Amino acid sequence: MARRERSAVSSPLKWFLFFLNFLLLLIGMAFTAMGTYILVEKNKTVNDAIDFFFDPACLMCSAGSIIVFIAYFGCTGALRENTCFLLVYYVSMWLMFAVEMVVVVLIFIFYYVPDARKKLDLYPEDAFKDAMKKYGLVNDEDMQDLIDNLQKSFKCCGWSNDVEGYQDWDINPYFNCNKSNPSPERCSVPPSCCQIRQGQTINILCGQGVRVIDKDGMIVDGDLSKIYTDGCLKALGSWIDSNALVVGGVMLGILLPQIFLLCISNTFKTQIKMQRAKWKESPTPSVRPSAPSMSDVFREHEYI
Repeated sequence: MARRERSAVSSPLKWFLFFLNFLLLLIGMAFTAMGTYILVEKNKTVNDAIDFFFDPACLMCSAGSIIVFIAYFGCTGALRENTCFLLVYYVSMWLMFAVEMVVVVLIFIFYYVPDARKKLDLYPEDAFKDAMKKYGLVNDEDMQDLIDNLQKSFKCCGWSNDVEGYQDWDINPYFNCNKSNPSPERCSVPPSCCQIRQGQTINILCGQGVRVIDKDGMIVDGDLSKIYTDGCLKALGSWIDSNALVVGGVMLGILLPQIFLLCISNTFKTQIKMQRAKWKESPTPSVRPSAPSMSDVFREHEYI
């Protein structure tokens, strides 16, 4: 009887890749299902990119779908030892990694290389202002909550990259500081712009009339001490500067596991090709490692 040669495919590597991607598959399905449920419940209509990117449910659904797509090929490719599926998995992981790196580079350029930003025509303020224009006008509480939470978290008001970000709210019809504006919130800012000091009662009208129209019809600043004045892009840049180690740690925590998955998936794919090459070089089929057939199992029981 010919000696069965050792397989080039590592079983621990195979099952590790399978179970890890199976777990990611379940997580992706949960994200997709939850996001879809929220979108259906609130009867969400996506009219443009702003409606999409400023809605957490849309982002959750999209992220879950991407995870399901990639994890499915990784899980199935590992289980069936299918090099085509593993190649799709490998390429998809590389594309996702490349997109993340581009986003990191663009953020770095935006905050630290202003001249390059102008040449590349990178002005994210325009997209943010479109979202502010829709604040309170559309029946989308998730988008409104997202803007409010960002302003509270980064202690900012408006989206511009300067110290007068609060004036950005003039683009919103409710807060527009114009004599012809009948809104009771004219010349105001949302409550999420307000500075809430420790022990102070939250006042939803604290942003009321931070700008006023004088007798000559000119718009002048009122009491700005009650609100944050920096735009959120400026506040975000300041936060990145003061938390560089945290930001770097988070980036490494996201990118390193992807590099690890890329390495082990490529290694596993190479092992499968090596094993197939061994089979082709074998003089007889009997030396190939294979599972026992059903007839062998029955024959063995007969002898017992």
